[in-house]
Amino acid sequence: MDALLYLLSLGFSGSDLTRALILVLLGSLFVSARFQPWKMTLLILVIDLLWPYYSMLQDGVGMGVVVDTLAGYADHWQDNAVGLAVRWAGFYVFIRGMFSFRRKLHNALPEEKKAGSMSY
Repeated sequence: MDALLYLLSLGFSGSDLTRALILVLLGSLFVSARFQPWKMTLLILVIDLLWPYYSMLQDGVGMGVVVDTLAGYADHWQDNAVGLAVRWAGFYVFIRGMFSFRRKLHNALPEEKKAGSMSY
């Protein structure tokens, strides 16, 4: 159990959990039969990876610092591979669950009313 908690903490820490939930909830609204959940998961993962660097630019950090940070991340991507895989799997499960819930909700039929019963 401790190993599972450790893997989950690699993918989702407390500081970026809010951002991840917002992205997944919004992304799950755009999933359809044509735009599959795995494609949305990849898109959300890319947005989630680039968001901190965009925030750095908005806060006034120079472009050179952001490029150096991205280069450092690219050099050590093997170290972050497990975290990215756990994060992608978490995004996928959540998006797939929300898509299935939305599909069931829209396909649910209303209850049949008895003939002669009046409801206002």
